[in-house]
Amino acid sequence: MKCGYLGPEGSYSYLALKEAYPELKPVPTTSFIEILEKLESGEVDFGFLPVENSTEGAVTVVMDSLLDLKDIVIQGEVVYSIKHHLFNTTGKMEEVKIISSHPQALEQCRGFFRRKYPHVNLIYAESTSAACCQAKEKGSEYAAVASMWAGEKNGLKVACQDIQDNRFNQTRFVKLGKIRKKPTGKDKTSIAFSFPYDEPGSLHKILKVFSDNHINLSRIESRPAKQELGQYIFFIDFNGHKEEPLIEEILKELERYTRKLYLFGSYPRSEKTL
Repeated sequence: MKCGYLGPEGSYSYLALKEAYPELKPVPTTSFIEILEKLESGEVDFGFLPVENSTEGAVTVVMDSLLDLKDIVIQGEVVYSIKHHLFNTTGKMEEVKIISSHPQALEQCRGFFRRKYPHVNLIYAESTSAACCQAKEKGSEYAAVASMWAGEKNGLKVACQDIQDNRFNQTRFVKLGKIRKKPTGKDKTSIAFSFPYDEPGSLHKILKVFSDNHINLSRIESRPAKQELGQYIFFIDFNGHKEEPLIEEILKELERYTRKLYLFGSYPRSEKTL
């Protein structure tokens, strides 16, 4: 079974995928959109994407992409500890003028760079592994932020270890597929919704439904609806499975208050951090 991930080999998506689902064959892609396209076309059986980070919050491009899914649902989640390291060809920073990595990785180390290397230019790469390849090719003036695996795989030397601003830095990944998961008793459901009108109390009505039924929310985010200022789409994760009678009733009630309700899937909750 094949699973698309943001590559190349050695990216954090790759490492988390290999540890969580060792039975799957990783298929590298160059973007999150490509993962979904390959999944929809049947080139891969699953997709593996990051949705949020404990330091930087939501991966917004992934959240927006979920709104376009048709027959694809979330089948599972993985919480993975992220440790960033700084690599270059020499293991020294004296000659470094440019540091590159995936945008999320750079943002998770922004405070470190401001304190230690405010004069160095930060540039975005497609992935942390791609940044390592670039540092290897460009020489001592380039450095990369990546995992220990990716840096060593590319023959680079460690200049600084554990440079993330938050030592509890974690990323939550989701596995996507075309088969809906049955209830396990320890499940989570992910939805999104928008309102027909912008009026006081709209969001309160939604939250009250969950509160009145003693359903715990594990996440709530908002994204612009991209139609006009002031219109938003809200993303919520909550405990429970859509096939449970109580959750079925809650979803029906939410439909009364919303213009469009997106159901991304019900799946087993992650019980540990990898």
